[in-house]
Amino acid sequence: MDIAPGRIINDFIEPNKRQYAIPVYQRNYEWSEDDCKKLFEDIVNAYKRDKQHFCGSVVFAPLNNGLNIQSYVIIDGQQRLTTIYLLLKALLDLADKKYDKEAILDTIINKDKYDSFDVTEATKLKLKPVKSDNRQLMLIMDNKFDEVDRSSGIWHNYELFCTLIKRAMEKDPDLRIKDIFNGIGRLTCARIQLGPDDNAQEIFERINSTGVPLSLADKIRNFVLMTDVDQDRLFEEYWIKIEQLVKKDYRNEFFYSYLNLKLDEFAKEKYAYDQFKGLYEDGGYDNETMLQELLHYAELYHSFMHGSSKYSDEVNSLLGNLQALNQTTAFLFLYRVFDDFLNEVISEKELVKTLRLLVSYSVRRTMCEIASNSLRGLYKTLYTRVFNVPENKEHYYDSIVSFLTQLTSRDEMPRDLTFLEALKKNDLYHKYALCRFLLTSIENQSKEQILTDNLTIEHIMPQNKNLSTNWQNMLGTDYENVRNTYLHTLGNLTLTGHNSELGDRPFLQKLDMLDEKGTKVVILNKDVKGLTAWNKDTIEARAERLSKMILDMFRYDKPEKVVSFADPRYKEYTCENPEDATYKAPNYFVFMGERIKASNFAEMLRIFIDKLYELDPSLIESMARSNENILEWSSVVMFSYDYKLTWGSNLKVADSEIYESSGFSAATIMCIIRALVDRYGLDRSDFVYSARDNKKKEGN
Repeated sequence: MDIAPGRIINDFIEPNKRQYAIPVYQRNYEWSEDDCKKLFEDIVNAYKRDKQHFCGSVVFAPLNNGLNIQSYVIIDGQQRLTTIYLLLKALLDLADKKYDKEAILDTIINKDKYDSFDVTEATKLKLKPVKSDNRQLMLIMDNKFDEVDRSSGIWHNYELFCTLIKRAMEKDPDLRIKDIFNGIGRLTCARIQLGPDDNAQEIFERINSTGVPLSLADKIRNFVLMTDVDQDRLFEEYWIKIEQLVKKDYRNEFFYSYLNLKLDEFAKEKYAYDQFKGLYEDGGYDNETMLQELLHYAELYHSFMHGSSKYSDEVNSLLGNLQALNQTTAFLFLYRVFDDFLNEVISEKELVKTLRLLVSYSVRRTMCEIASNSLRGLYKTLYTRVFNVPENKEHYYDSIVSFLTQLTSRDEMPRDLTFLEALKKNDLYHKYALCRFLLTSIENQSKEQILTDNLTIEHIMPQNKNLSTNWQNMLGTDYENVRNTYLHTLGNLTLTGHNSELGDRPFLQKLDMLDEKGTKVVILNKDVKGLTAWNKDTIEARAERLSKMILDMFRYDKPEKVVSFADPRYKEYTCENPEDATYKAPNYFVFMGERIKASNFAEMLRIFIDKLYELDPSLIESMARSNENILEWSSVVMFSYDYKLTWGSNLKVADSEIYESSGFSAATIMCIIRALVDRYGLDRSDFVYSARDNKKKEGN
């Protein structure tokens, strides 16, 4: 490795017979408008003050020369070099003096006066960005502006620099094109040239770039492409297809879902890249097999988000329902289910039944206001827990529905009566995705479908706290209580294209407008039209009708064969009664949907505390600072920063400096777990453990 001070113009862009290529593993050009403005300001100031300006490092390595052109690959610094190239092109296009144009052209284009090294269209530019950006840059350089993708960052920043140059010269009449060009010449950098023995991948990861921080998707792309001599083919056959399937805003989410699918533990932002590398190494992948797998799951992810021609209209419709309900956490389970479908383990009929079940489960759970914080854990472990016994796949759907209905935690499938009561009484309006989905589903259950994209949710009884006298009289003397109880419930909500016009109008005026302008909304307004009053009784009656309708739409098929998930040796317990743990031997516990193995209660407590610390470290840190007694009847300090205050072994909580006490009986451990569940504001049913009777008293 050769490290030396350098200049952007003199050492990189200006020398003839050179080309700097941005390899395919690098991310696309994405400098922001603010980044460009700051760079331009620094360049102008560098000229005016006649001072150099340091702009970061440029790491590069030589490539095999072709046609006498010295070729280099840029490891780090591509964003800055591409930005400066765009600024030079903007200066070229705004220059009106011949010698200015010639000076800039000599800087950015390889010249071959004597036709001695055969400059081609591919080698004339001294900078060659990644494939998608290179085309846009070539079009701009060839002045083919009509063909440029106007949404690209390359075009946006070229236009921005044209604007900045004009403004700067208008503001300072003495500032000229050549002055800004000279300012660029004052940009310095750390010039780092790698040798044949340098590990480019390792160096790249350790560089503190001054550009845009690398995302998880960027790091994974670099890892699987940078280390392969066949990177151009891999990029074309796999990576570019992944990028087309999973758009930039969702790419990190996709890779987290992939890691959560493959790893036993959850992927964590801080360690996700290291977890990916560990998966790669432990799984025996090479770059191509990893890219093949990523492409497969990218295709599934795209199908879950947007549908696919590979699947029937019914399958795509049900996937669309999950998307409308914002149930992307279900993807962790669906990856496995769709793999089974594609591998012909299950039929389309089984797939459809499973998707309907998940839609029903999502609707019921959200309507019944079951906290969503256990969903990710549930869907991550659901496939393994259901099909831990391979024979269960012979009764695929029956096994899944049997499992969900046999759960004893909050994750169990809500029963019909519970769901029905929630539909009538719970706030639906503030569950916006569910609210719109249910109202739309009611209206579009017939063959005649209406477009609901332009419709908004309307409260029949107005939201305004200061109800008009007309509304007060209609609702009765108890109008405030009626409003507070029923305002956001199903019985008081409908769809309309004229929400702002309806507003706080009296009921009869609203009714006329609904009848006149909302005639396409028929089913929802069936029992509203024709009424002369709107009050508690009419809201309840409408809620009764609509809730039964929804219940019918979101029923689920009962299992033809009930599959039992109860191990006759084991029984599940909550932390409600700690004494249940006495003379028991556990085998697992379930916390917020995630099933975790534990061979004894001491191990269970340690793992549980680490999980809580990951969830919210501040509560345990607070208890440790105050050396708090978590159990009122005990003097034992559970957490402390001072190991001398702890009981039993000196164990540390997760990666912290906090010590936790140990050496408790099974019943005391369950008392501690119950106290911690309460302290974290969780439902006690969030923690369930499985244990069997043990003749010998457990010694923890």
